[in-house]
Amino acid sequence: MQKELTYEQAMQRLEAMAQQMESGEIGIDEMAERLREAQKLMKFCHEKLYEAEKNCKSLLNVEEKA
Repeated sequence: MQKELTYEQAMQRLEAMAQQMESGEIGIDEMAERLREAQKLMKFCHEKLYEAEKNCKSLLNVEEKA
């Protein structure tokens, strides 16, 4: 991915790409490239969510023990 991309930035990019694809603003070649980028962004978002969930569970587990 790019520099320090946030989850929110990745989601905004995905939403913008989806709107462009739905509107027909882009050609087939560009769409193929956008789909590859979207796949990377979705993987990035999935990993961010997984880490956040893991951290929340860890924090909840610590609080329960206290």
